[in-house]
Amino acid sequence: MTQPDRKLLRAILDEGFRAHSNGHIESAREAYARALTIAPDHPDALNLIGVASLQLGDAGQAVSYLERAVANRRNDPGALGNLAQAYFALGHYDRAEEAFRKASRIDSRNVYLQMGVANSIAARGDLGPAEIMLRRLADRFPGTALVWFNLGNALREQNRLEDAVPCYRKALELDPQQPDAHNNLGSALHGLHRFDEAEVEYRACIDMAPEYLPARYNLASVVIDVGRPREAEQLCRELTRRDPEASQAYIFLAVALGQQGRLYEALACRRQALELAPQDGKIVESYAGSLATTGDFSGALHYFGRALALNPDSNSAHQSLGNAFLAYGCLADGWNEYGYRPAFAQFRDANPAVVVTRTLPAELTNQTVCVMREQGLGDELFFMRYAPQLAAAGARINYYASNKVRSLFARVPSIERVLDETAPLPDEGTVILAGDLPRALSSLPAAPLATPSMNVRPAGWTQAPVRISVFWPPVPPSLRIEPDPGRLAAVQGRLAQAGEPPYLGLTWRGGIAPSQQRGASWSLYKEIPLEPFARAVKGFPGTVIALQRNPEADEIERFSRTLGREVHDFCTLNEDLETMLAVLSLLDEYVGASNTNMHLRAAAGSTARVLIPCPAEWRWMAAASSSPWFPGFSLYRQSFDGDWSASLARLHDDLRALYP
Repeated sequence: MTQPDRKLLRAILDEGFRAHSNGHIESAREAYARALTIAPDHPDALNLIGVASLQLGDAGQAVSYLERAVANRRNDPGALGNLAQAYFALGHYDRAEEAFRKASRIDSRNVYLQMGVANSIAARGDLGPAEIMLRRLADRFPGTALVWFNLGNALREQNRLEDAVPCYRKALELDPQQPDAHNNLGSALHGLHRFDEAEVEYRACIDMAPEYLPARYNLASVVIDVGRPREAEQLCRELTRRDPEASQAYIFLAVALGQQGRLYEALACRRQALELAPQDGKIVESYAGSLATTGDFSGALHYFGRALALNPDSNSAHQSLGNAFLAYGCLADGWNEYGYRPAFAQFRDANPAVVVTRTLPAELTNQTVCVMREQGLGDELFFMRYAPQLAAAGARINYYASNKVRSLFARVPSIERVLDETAPLPDEGTVILAGDLPRALSSLPAAPLATPSMNVRPAGWTQAPVRISVFWPPVPPSLRIEPDPGRLAAVQGRLAQAGEPPYLGLTWRGGIAPSQQRGASWSLYKEIPLEPFARAVKGFPGTVIALQRNPEADEIERFSRTLGREVHDFCTLNEDLETMLAVLSLLDEYVGASNTNMHLRAAAGSTARVLIPCPAEWRWMAAASSSPWFPGFSLYRQSFDGDWSASLARLHDDLRALYP
């Protein structure tokens, strides 16, 4: 190469390097390409254009340049490290590890090259060895923030969130300006249900890097999880503005709208997500569920078929399909899919030594059947309505009950033994979860858990036979449980002290508040707007009783103020369900959200008026005016656009008609 060519080459490389340093990556790459026309094998030009290509997202092109650079300068740890990063970007983790190891042998004091080895091992799925290596690096280089950050990542990937948190905090102590560390710390805290702390970290990440979308998605998620749907809606609308081609942004927005009962708007968002990602099984499943909750059962079945064709092993799709079947009265099909509910897998995983079944022996005479409680207290009361049918078939029933309802079940004649929830689990005999009794006791032949028509012929699945009559199999009545006489007398006295009959009991919330949940679904939480509810029962002539579990500090006062008279506080009785059963048996009217007390009211042989938020739980059916599970109960539904006014007006009129 002539002296003028060397000078020109140097000038072009300097030009490219200046552009590179100023963030003009494309201009830098063009300069490096010009340099290569003068010296096609120049290692610096090859190395730099490889780095620029990698930064511009072209990892394949970067590898071709960097391999040539390394071939021309085998002992350059920088070029080897850059090549390793390009391999890593392509997902070639074995080759990345090898290149990082070669580079770190040449420059043994370079912590970043050794971190590259550990990260390549972790990316390959060998998290244990990666963790060991990163811990050694943390001992050798305790002041390097990225070592702690990557160690936190390795622990988080192993779901060791408690161990990951201090690693991320150490990384931020050493370098507070790490957006990724704030986001990943927030993710670990989020997984530990430390929602307030997680939100702080997500917001810190966004403050540092406003365009960093993962933190914005995570912030929207945590706000949804703590039950602030209006705020979540605004965050999600900002996501759709910033990331308009991302299906997930519309799914998040749909969830926030669904929490507010705005099901039609949620359906539209899921339709938008489906248009963006028509082959995403989770999105198809979500759209199917949304169709079911807004009244389009046949459309829902079609899309459930598509979802299961895309992902036949999706438990959540089967579970959502089962809920749809049950909500529309296709009970045999619904109970078949109900086996995919989380409670079944959770029990099986937590008790591997117990053989749990979804079927019953053909001959039950004198056979002991151990029925295990599951889900909430209301579910125990609901599913054990099948106990008399099981006993009538000859079985001797041992029921493992929650302690709060154990004494109630002890008075059910069809249950031979009621065991404490802490009693040792059976190691032999037939063991079945309460939620599987409907399927097991069905007179129809048991279908396989995975429906062949969905997995084999999804396109025509909507024409597959669906077992349906009015309700099939027939629905057994609720258990009848007589109140304890002593508590009944005590409650009669307390009601008399509160005021004159008729007596109206009220609850406005059911389930566990989202901010207090630990992994449960927010959809199990139901809340009625307090003041509109109070206006709906205004004018009731008798004594009004609050039966809300754990009311907030000012709620009874607010209800009383809107009602224009005192609401008597009986809320602490929720801690003693024997006493609550007695109260509910004496009330003239009970109105409220679906909760354990609705099941107790049915067990007392009385009816109630149920306020049903959208989406409705399956046992209240999809859109019917009554439920076969609770005959005589009056249902008042939130509209699909989130409005309560029509239903609350009807409640007011119904009460005034009975109690003028």
